[in-house]
Amino acid sequence: MQTWLFKPDTNRLESNDEVAHLTGKASAILKLLASRSGEVISKDDIRKAVWRDVHVTPDLVREYIFDIRQALGDEARQPNYIETVRGKGYRLLGGVDLARSTIPEPGPMRLPRIAVLRPDVMDGGPRWQRFADGMADELITDLTRFSDLAVVARVSSFSADKTLRVEEIAEDLQCDYVIESSLSVYHDRLRARFQLIDGHTDLHAWAETYDRGFKSLPEFSSGVALSVANELGCISGEVVRAERRYAGRRPASELSAYENYVVACQLEEHYDQESMKKGLSHIEHALDLDPEFARSHLIRGFFCDKGMSISDERSQSQWLTETANSAARALEIDSRDPLILAFSARTLASAGNLPAARNAAIRAADYARNESHAAWSTASALTLTSGDYEMADELLEVAYDLCPNPPSYYCFAKGRNLLFSGNAPEAERAVEKGPEYESTLVIRCLSQSLQGKLDKARSTHGELVQKCPHFSFQDYPKSLGIVSESTLATYEEAVSKLGV
Repeated sequence: MQTWLFKPDTNRLESNDEVAHLTGKASAILKLLASRSGEVISKDDIRKAVWRDVHVTPDLVREYIFDIRQALGDEARQPNYIETVRGKGYRLLGGVDLARSTIPEPGPMRLPRIAVLRPDVMDGGPRWQRFADGMADELITDLTRFSDLAVVARVSSFSADKTLRVEEIAEDLQCDYVIESSLSVYHDRLRARFQLIDGHTDLHAWAETYDRGFKSLPEFSSGVALSVANELGCISGEVVRAERRYAGRRPASELSAYENYVVACQLEEHYDQESMKKGLSHIEHALDLDPEFARSHLIRGFFCDKGMSISDERSQSQWLTETANSAARALEIDSRDPLILAFSARTLASAGNLPAARNAAIRAADYARNESHAAWSTASALTLTSGDYEMADELLEVAYDLCPNPPSYYCFAKGRNLLFSGNAPEAERAVEKGPEYESTLVIRCLSQSLQGKLDKARSTHGELVQKCPHFSFQDYPKSLGIVSESTLATYEEAVSKLGV
């Protein structure tokens, strides 16, 4: 059985190279069936939803069902897609994915909207309901710190009618995702459950249970709320992953600004030339559609920072200029985003503006403690620009606490801080767990050099030059923004011992 993507905005069904067109009414019926996939929908319900106050006969519904079946290549006697349930109505069995609206919205980029519903308390009475409500309040606050999410206000989300289906709640709140939660109280522990539900499909996108003792209730509440917020909202979190899945079902030419942004974020993690080229193209298209979204300028800066691995048609200095321009524009739009501040600290340091670089790194540290990726990025900025290795290590602990299963590239910041704070053996071990990217190889090479493992260090240097032909130990500190005197001294000592 083939799978179809249904686009109700254009009344189209698409599957590989096949396209089938529906009439407006047939499209409306299929949209209703697809939005409640697996559920039997009566002919009366279909008539009311599609024709509203206009009286039509049940035979007309049957005719449109026949048209939909023809478009899908389905048969009533042996259905693969639409089943007739005698005396009750019709049910979509599967095989039809409902696409989101592709009609562009006016104004700035539309971020995914998320609503935190009032929690259910399994037992324990009003006291525990107040506690659960407070934990949901903290979750709302923590989610609002993520620049690429829009969070529905508490007064609206807490007043939602939970007897309705999630799709109806999402429609009432005009949101894309709903968070449901519950609290169970035991004699020595609390169990909190959270589910992220796609408001368009009524399907679970993520779920987790937190089961802990409650010696410290405030610590339990804030800790769980912060963990859930990072699972969902960070730049590689569950909401962004869900948005990528939607974007992956559509042609690149039809992607919105936000969809181009999330696809670029994913490609930026890959580091290979093809992914980098595609990613830069997506993020520049996102900026064409909405030039006022700060995070898009930031991601463009990430790509330009690795520009020589994308193309040597521009010189290293030209790519550095592009990187600095993107960081400056991102900072101009949003001067409180810790990811933007941390990246700006590096670009300002590369440009020789040391006071501004250190100021940006310090401000990033103030804002970064609630977001794993921001804490990770800020740790790197502190290591490179101010040499505050203790603060960097503290932020790395925050990053790993908030993201127990971190991306492999988290090891860069950890290894870098270990290397420059004087622990070369641990630095080498830290980056062994990471991918074979430029940063991995540089840290491994320098840590081996400082330990006197010169044969291994030169072998690693050979790998580095092979993978990154434009790499230069002389240019690397400038491109990375290394201005801390102690960090530079350690770097120069390691390069000197290497003798290349």
